[in-house]
This record gives sequence, structure tokens and C-alpha cells, in this order.
Amino acid sequence: MTHALFRELLRRELGERYQGSLLGPLWALLLPLAQLTVLSLVFTFLLPARAHGGQWPYAAFLALGLWPWQLFANQVQRGCTALTDNAALIGKVALPHGLFVLARAAGAALPDLLGFMLVLAVVAAFGLPLAPAGLPVVVLALAVILALGLAAAFALSALQVFLRDTAQVAAQLVMLGFFLSPVLYDRAQLPAPLARALGLNPLAPPIEAIRMALAGGEVAWAALGASAAAAVVALWLAHGLFRRTRPHVEDFL
Repeated sequence: MTHALFRELLRRELGERYQGSLLGPLWALLLPLAQLTVLSLVFTFLLPARAHGGQWPYAAFLALGLWPWQLFANQVQRGCTALTDNAALIGKVALPHGLFVLARAAGAALPDLLGFMLVLAVVAAFGLPLAPAGLPVVVLALAVILALGLAAAFALSALQVFLRDTAQVAAQLVMLGFFLSPVLYDRAQLPAPLARALGLNPLAPPIEAIRMALAGGEVAWAALGASAAAAVVALWLAHGLFRRTRPHVEDFL
């Protein structure tokens, strides 16, 4: 029963997200691709001193960080309004509220995961070095990012019910997080104190692990493990907040 409800909510989420759009789900790929193109041009031609992709061209370096970041950011931004956007349905039908958040998060994540697979295929097609042995690490790192995004979605969706400014604040924090995460840059280029401070961001180790694993380099397992532990704790705390606010949600929707 629960699985069938989840599938229906996910189908509804994916269908309504691009309803009336000429290109439909292609926008999930085209928007990050446009962002990748603009950022690549800026940092390759306008600010070349800042562009450093190690053994890869900067565009490939950027893509391997941008899609994992989008995976997190879209979960947060779409999941934040999962309950308020479905207020009418929640008021009419007794459904587990968590299903709405899970469906939103899954609907946001699936296009980005497919986009990342396409990125890997394109990078390989251009003959750039990719280490197949690093793919299990990539899967693990993506799982950590997914867990962090899901935790944020659960917590923010609960807060959004009671504080309707939450979505706007979350959007600004996501923008700030983009620059605090190693998407545009390699932390090794930064001054040591700043690099260490940015390493406290739980998204930094999985993003860096993806690049390092695909390059055949040494993965920082301790840092990745710390991010995984942070994701587990974040999920536990977010679920606790979601459960505690559950009895009052329908009164505020």
C-alpha cells in the first residue's frame, strides 16, 4: 500500500513538474548544462588564473562537482515546500506526510542522477581518463549526498509549515553553500586555514571523493566517513523534528 502510494506521488511529482513545458524533463538536463557552460566560459577565459581542473579540462572538473551539488540543492529546494504545496491533498486524505517529502526528494534526485550518468559517458567519450575502479566510491559518495539532501528536505518541509519564510531563507543558504562547496575550485589551491575550514562542510568530502575516485587517486576515507556519519545524524535529527511537528501540521496548512 505504502509503496503504491509513493509510486503514485512520484509519478504525479514528475508529471506536474514539467506540465505544459515544451521540452519537459529535458529541462532537468539543460538548466545545469547551461550553468556549466556559463561557469566554464567565465573561469576558462575571463578568470583563467582561477580555473584549475588538475588532470581534466576545467569543464570536466566542474561538471563532476556541479551535478552532485545539483543533486543536493534540488532535493532541498523542492523538498522544502513538499507539505505546503500539497496542503489540499493532506487535508482531504489521511496519508503519511513523509511520503510527500520522499516523493519530492526522489523526483528531484532522479533527473540529476541520470544527468550525472550522462556526464560520465560524455567525459569518457572525449577520451578523458576515468578510473572504473572508482565507481563504487562514486556510488557511496552520491548516497551520502542524497542522505544529506533528504535530511534537509525533511527538516525544512516541517519548518515551512509553521514559518512560511523558510523556503526563501533556504534558497539563499543553498546559494551560499554552492560557493562554500568545492564545485568551482579545488580546495588544494586555497590557503591551508581556509581549506581546512571549508573541509568542515559535509558536502565537501563526497564531492572531492567523486573526483578523486574517478581520477584513480587516493580517496580521503576519514573525511568521507565523517560526512556519512554527519548524514546519519542529520537524518535522525530531521526525522525527530518531522515526527514531533506531525500532530500540528494540518492545523497550520
